[in-house]
Amino acid sequence: MAVQALQAYVVAMQNRIDDNDYEPQFNEKDEKKDKELRESEDLSHGAVLKGMVEQGAGTRHPQEGDLVYIHISVTAPSGQLLHSTRVEEGGSGVPMALLLGRGVRAPRGWELGLQDMVCQQRCQLTIKPEYGYKHKDCHMKPPKGVSIDETMRVDIKLLEIYSKDDVRVVGANEDIYKTIKQRSESWESPREPYEVEVSCSARVPAPSGRHGESTPYFVAPSLKFTMGSGTAPSGLEEALSSMTQGEKSVFSCPTQYVKGSSLLPDPTHQPDRVELDLHLLRFAQVRDMTGNGEVMKRRIKEGTGQFPMDCPMADSRLQIHYRGHVVDTGQEFVNTRGGDSTAQPLEFDSGMGILPEAIDMTVRLMTPGEISLITSTSQYAYDGRPDRPPGVPEGAKVEWEVELINFQKQPDWERAEPLAKIQHAGELKDQGNIAFKAGRLKAARSKYTKALRLAERIFDIETEEQAEAASVVKTACLVNLANCAQREQQFGEALEWCNKALR
Repeated sequence: MAVQALQAYVVAMQNRIDDNDYEPQFNEKDEKKDKELRESEDLSHGAVLKGMVEQGAGTRHPQEGDLVYIHISVTAPSGQLLHSTRVEEGGSGVPMALLLGRGVRAPRGWELGLQDMVCQQRCQLTIKPEYGYKHKDCHMKPPKGVSIDETMRVDIKLLEIYSKDDVRVVGANEDIYKTIKQRSESWESPREPYEVEVSCSARVPAPSGRHGESTPYFVAPSLKFTMGSGTAPSGLEEALSSMTQGEKSVFSCPTQYVKGSSLLPDPTHQPDRVELDLHLLRFAQVRDMTGNGEVMKRRIKEGTGQFPMDCPMADSRLQIHYRGHVVDTGQEFVNTRGGDSTAQPLEFDSGMGILPEAIDMTVRLMTPGEISLITSTSQYAYDGRPDRPPGVPEGAKVEWEVELINFQKQPDWERAEPLAKIQHAGELKDQGNIAFKAGRLKAARSKYTKALRLAERIFDIETEEQAEAASVVKTACLVNLANCAQREQQFGEALEWCNKALR
């Protein structure tokens, strides 16, 4: 009976199993543990053999993520020397920089051999091909003459360790290694087309592997250039794009990334890597607001607060001062401060088309107290506007200096109570009506669309009166969008809006 019961249980369990419902589950911890077990088994079978040649000093061992500098010699099983960094063996004397477990990974046998070494210790490694350049995690190209299919003997000396806490991988190819010397409290990093000023020294790495110990081949207390202009080498730009204002860092960079520019001379000889010792002094935020250079924003004074949390990105009531001039002639045509600089700031609602589009779009990315230069083609300035100032000809390129004094921060309307949402949607609709009557159809469309979107997202209406009020706002916005389309002679679109209003 017991056997029959067991057989019945097994059959029942088999019937419950659907092959499509049961798939092997993996996670990173399991994968890492499996890898460690496989490596442990391989090492027990001699995948990497290690013998100490010279004792080192200290007790610190490299960890994954640490930057290490090593001297290394690679020989074939026959004893033939294939590659060396050591001067006495015909090498350059420049140590190799490795980021353990990250970046351009070295042969796994090297990483394993380094794990329990200390600085100045020298060891002999015998590495089977599967833990050499054939290892799946190895991204380093073998030196000329080194076969990936042969066991290799490696004479390795650990020179210096830089902690993973201060080390970062930089660059699209993850082959620039950054060591932070002085952090800054800033958060923003420069990028194309920002204007930067940096203190820079460039040197070939010291034989000791210690940063800053060798004589630099280039020193500049101040370099000024525009990111993305082609003036600076790619390695310098990639390094700077990872820094913040006031930061000091050392970058180990492939030599080809710092060659061929007018800003930095090439190193006197050709090491595999160079060190860039950089201090980012300051930078001017420059933004291409339209993506084609027609509206450019250049920050000349930082404001208070954090970007973008403290910017008037949503339609808001703003207070600004601005003055403008024609680029070609230099003629000033507006200055809200007045001749004695005592006038009150201009107060206006963004998104209403009251000011030229170039100002409206750029001031949304400013923080209170910030001053920026805005350069605009005529399309985003005064062409087609009835308020084009005297002295600004049609087609004129203009520049404004704009200071954001303050703004009324908008609440998160998506999380507001239903009645507050309905009221705000109505306010947006009314603003759209003002813009429509003034002939600013683009601004009117924007306001109606925002009002409609908000009214349609009120899912927690509490009373019939609220439902009726929301419906009235939605219908009015749909009809008004039809009026905008009709005014622009987009008759097909106008008909679509009317049909939606009648549903």
